[in-house]
Amino acid sequence: MKEYIKVGKIVNTHGVKGCMKVLALTDDLERFDELDYVYTEIDNKKRKINNVWYRKGMVYLELEGINNMDDAMKLKESFISIEEGQLRELPNDTYYIFELEGLEVYSTEGEYIGKIKEVFQTGANDVYEVKSKVNTYYIPAIKDVVKEVNIKDKKVIINVIEGLLE
Repeated sequence: MKEYIKVGKIVNTHGVKGCMKVLALTDDLERFDELDYVYTEIDNKKRKINNVWYRKGMVYLELEGINNMDDAMKLKESFISIEEGQLRELPNDTYYIFELEGLEVYSTEGEYIGKIKEVFQTGANDVYEVKSKVNTYYIPAIKDVVKEVNIKDKKVIINVIEGLLE
């Protein structure tokens, strides 16, 4: 079974020829320039990208087989994805958000804290929303706090500094 990664959400149509306005779910908006095709979630079809352009922080896509506004409207509010093999190679100690979500978080003393539910990109640093059975914590992804990320073992080790879990 192939692994798909969401890279955008179709938020609206654009014009009458089937163009779609897409909210990018990637740090690098112009990443779409490198893609030859994407998968549309609703019908799970592999579709060639015929044209892509950018305006005001949004991606505009023309996809093969989407030739009018009615076709594009059927895909509205759905996601577009790529295959895992289309991902860029990341530098060391850098991770995709989808890799972090669901990881278990432990203190350096081995105490279970919770699971990463969501990752917020704040500009200065990412923040991990960690949910335990009773609490939600917001952990800054900075070197003083995050000591180890182990994707293979699905766990993150953090240094619980004063006030972090209050």
